Amino acid sequence: MSSLLNIEECFDLSQNQYDFKKDIIIIAGPTCVGKSMLGMKLAKKINGVLVNADSVQVYEDIKLLSARPTEEDMRQVPHFLYGYVKPQVNYSIADWLQQLAKVLEKLEKIRKTAILVGGSGLYLNAVINGLSPIPKLREEIKIKSLLKLNEIGFENFKKFNFRIDPQFVSKNQDKHRLLRSYGVFLQTEKNMSYWHKKPRKGAVKKNIYSFLINLERKLIYKRCEFRFDYMLENGALEEVKKLYNSNIDRTLPIAKSLGVKWLLSYLDKKISFEEAVSLSKRDTRRYVKRQITWFTNNFIPYKNINMK
Repeated sequence: MSSLLNIEECFDLSQNQYDFKKDIIIIAGPTCVGKSMLGMKLAKKINGVLVNADSVQVYEDIKLLSARPTEEDMRQVPHFLYGYVKPQVNYSIADWLQQLAKVLEKLEKIRKTAILVGGSGLYLNAVINGLSPIPKLREEIKIKSLLKLNEIGFENFKKFNFRIDPQFVSKNQDKHRLLRSYGVFLQTEKNMSYWHKKPRKGAVKKNIYSFLINLERKLIYKRCEFRFDYMLENGALEEVKKLYNSNIDRTLPIAKSLGVKWLLSYLDKKISFEEAVSLSKRDTRRYVKRQITWFTNNFIPYKNINMK
């Protein structure tokens, strides 16, 4: 699809030269619309590099299921922040934003323009608007929070957190987020809602040119289904088996990511392989719908690019 598009027109290359010191480009949109391919074509035109802005492609052990760039792609154009995080790590947006700052500093030195590619809205929002200045938790605080959870059990821990911060807990009931929420309260005596109201920090201090890639929803669904079948044919289940054999914590982000969650359930012998495939495809469709909703309500692009 993207091969039919005129890259110069799509990215206004006749008007913008994209200064590697002053500018940064974002190519955003739902999964499976061709963001990476467009990014590759643009990078070759402007002496750019691709920088990952996807929350799952940071992990090193799920190359297929996260649709990471191929080795050939990486030979053609430099790629940064892909596949560098161990699966056992509960990696945060703040962690990624810190790494991004280091990459952008490096790119200025080698005179390359950064092209951020991804569909993770919260990552992109952090680039544009920064993050709430929530303090990093000390190790002893993390341990205290975990001990409290183990002492009273998850359901009671959730209720306990709700009394501290009903606004936050009503929207965040994931174990790791609750542990962090309680840890923040222990360390600062302020709840998460307090910190979220503080002025944000860490936004990228460059001119941001954001391009939103659009494609008819039904076509996205078809492409996602085809891609998932391709992933399975080329070893996606083997990727998940490695996680399974490592006894991966099922509450970690990687264990709940698209495809991984239900294939783990299949390996647990809780569901059939056919059910795992069907549920993974269903969840992907739901994810696409959430992405489209988020971009519609929260993202104001410099320009829309409509794929056909």
